Amino acid sequence: MKKLLLTIIFMFFMLPAQASLKLLMAHNPACGICQKFIKEVAVDYNDSKIAEKLPLVIISVSEQPEWFKQAYRENRIKVIRGTPTFIIWNGRKELGRIIGYHSKDRFYDRLLSFFPRDYLESSLILEEQ
Repeated sequence: MKKLLLTIIFMFFMLPAQASLKLLMAHNPACGICQKFIKEVAVDYNDSKIAEKLPLVIISVSEQPEWFKQAYRENRIKVIRGTPTFIIWNGRKELGRIIGYHSKDRFYDRLLSFFPRDYLESSLILEEQ
């Protein structure tokens, strides 16, 4: 049910603004799991085809940009309880999130679960691996 609801929300709110979609990563430089993600995924993520539709923006939890702080104060971004936290952002508000990182494959599987099948095709992900 949650997946269906997220797909409907995506179709209604995100598709018109797809050029502004971003994948925000709330990052703590002291976080070992964050460093693992950076080493395994982030190092070449923005050179990938998936990044054409969903570029990665890494945000330090200790040095958040003002627009991020403002969105948080206005409840357009939910509380970050741990790092890494990945936020699907449409330029106005948080549309979904992934908390934690285990492996590259699992990360991409979880990321794809937020989108209609034809928006981020699995072939884009397979090229990443």
